[in-house]
Amino acid sequence: MQTPKYELKWFFDSAPDIDLEAFIPVFHHWIQNQCLEELLIDVADYRHVHNGPGVMLIAHDAHYAIDATDGRQGLLYSRRRETHPSRRHIEDTRERLASVFLCALSACQRLETEAALQGQLRFRTDGFTLRVNDRLHAPNTHEAFHVVYEALAPFLRTLYADQEVAVSHASDTASRLTIEIQAPDNPGVETLLTRLGVAV
Repeated sequence: MQTPKYELKWFFDSAPDIDLEAFIPVFHHWIQNQCLEELLIDVADYRHVHNGPGVMLIAHDAHYAIDATDGRQGLLYSRRRETHPSRRHIEDTRERLASVFLCALSACQRLETEAALQGQLRFRTDGFTLRVNDRLHAPNTHEAFHVVYEALAPFLRTLYADQEVAVSHASDTASRLTIEIQAPDNPGVETLLTRLGVAV
């Protein structure tokens, strides 16, 4: 499935006592120092949108949003394209998923350790939402789901150390292809990055 348009959302462990406004200077600091493996460009403020994207960090290849869609706050990583040198080699869905998870989890880790947030933010890692934001190349059908899940399944075994996870997918052509994952434990962001081979 040759589309780069994947979205991955990791949810906050609990509602942090942090005003969304606090993320604006954090993201501007990231831009000034180019803290992620992205060309970071701008910050967009959508705090006026109820259960919306909140505060968004705009990058050339992706967006990072403190998102509250469906009333659940978390970090939504939304990839648009793959122009960064670290992504030009991507040839298949498995490589793409590995890259998407690495980018999203790296941003989660940076937020958890961000001095300006004073350690108030933690992410749940016992579940996530993966979405393909491309109705043309990935219609929400059982066939498209199985193509994505075939690449996702071995990756889940790595992330969750071969534990069984619950997988849910609702086939509805009116919505985008979405996969919900629920794992039996909450290993933490650093543990997941370590399992992906990242030194933390």
